[in-house]
Amino acid sequence: MSMIELALNEVACSGCIGKIKRGMQKANGIEKVRIVSGSGKMQINFNENIIQSEDINRNLYKLTLRTFD
Repeated sequence: MSMIELALNEVACSGCIGKIKRGMQKANGIEKVRIVSGSGKMQINFNENIIQSEDINRNLYKLTLRTFD
């Protein structure tokens, strides 16, 4: 299992962060999503045999766009 830490700089409210977290957890290969309080970052544990970090970044970008539309 691998871990990636991504910044959520553009996400301001906890409701939006919750939507993004739930959306990330639905992706195949993602084991655990954790919001790091006060840092504006999200830690994601994932199975690199199923999903790659580039795919996780792409998913986060898409979820962020959908949340703010």
